Amino acid sequence: MIKEIKCEEDQLVVSWSKGGCSAYPYIWLKDIDPLDFHPQTNERMFDLTQCDLNITPADVVLDAEQVSLQWPDQKVRSVYPVKLLAMYANSGDREDPAQVKRQLWYRDFEVSRFASEQMDEDAVKEMLLRLKRDGLVIITGLDHEKSGEQFGDLIGFKRETNFGVMFEVINKAEPNNLAYTAVSLPLHTDLSNQELPPGYQFLHCVKNEAQGGESILADGFAIATDLQREQPAHFELLSTRKMPFRFHDKSCDIRFSHCVIGVKNGEVDQFIFNAHLAENVNGLQGGIVEYYRAYKALMTNIKQPKYALELKLQAGEMMIFDNKRVMHGRKSFDPTTGDRHLRGYYIDHTEVDSKIRMLS
Repeated sequence: MIKEIKCEEDQLVVSWSKGGCSAYPYIWLKDIDPLDFHPQTNERMFDLTQCDLNITPADVVLDAEQVSLQWPDQKVRSVYPVKLLAMYANSGDREDPAQVKRQLWYRDFEVSRFASEQMDEDAVKEMLLRLKRDGLVIITGLDHEKSGEQFGDLIGFKRETNFGVMFEVINKAEPNNLAYTAVSLPLHTDLSNQELPPGYQFLHCVKNEAQGGESILADGFAIATDLQREQPAHFELLSTRKMPFRFHDKSCDIRFSHCVIGVKNGEVDQFIFNAHLAENVNGLQGGIVEYYRAYKALMTNIKQPKYALELKLQAGEMMIFDNKRVMHGRKSFDPTTGDRHLRGYYIDHTEVDSKIRMLS
């Protein structure tokens, strides 16, 4: 609830009953005026070019549930519910239930598991919040070949890539990707060569009867954060200089460059690493040796046993992991000892965040 309001020269100051104050510039209040949003689509119709940036209300009234303003040259009063103002009370940032603090993990991490037959709305929300927090969860009870594919419909739209919407991870006679072989697969994130690498990967185990083929996962945020603390100069290079990546086969040639480590608000926010898709580092001048030194240090750290979580997916299990955080790989397997078949697809971060908000 609002305790009182104060009209200053260029802003409205709100004092809250629970303590604290929030300042709302008048031009900002005009920009979020509920009257200037389409009633059905909720899209803004306000035209900033037609408004004086120094606009001030002619009158402001507070009651228990709302603040109403009379803007000049506007016949109808603009009403701002307390709930709307409270939503932006934190320095103008709207509260977002999809913003979850990450929890770093190492090889002793215990992955959260969720039974598919118990996935009501509350369970889906809890699963997605764990996925945001840890970057990795496992779903069980997906016993039919397409049940993993159908599970994604609970979350959002699947992302189509040059591998299609669904991809089959099997040992192929003519592979165009290391995943489609029986050899060991080093830790990596997928599709680093794309302008926008996919957000989450859903990998459903249909069969896993061959000897070997254990999955290996590692938290790239933990590795990058440790590097930042222990070797800050290397971290600086990997978070400011871009690495080129490329995938090409008979049908496409897709290239893009990313910083291996992304930083937002001082914290690691993205990790894109794929050594078998990395191109030659750009530029033969200007610190190339120093960059290789940093890149090698990172690769050496990635191989440290303390980061590697090993598990063997069983038929009917599906792991979901953040493809811009969690690296995945596998041990080699012997295809003559049994079938190994996984089905995968991608769903972007925005879809997961949207689902969390709707369930909240």
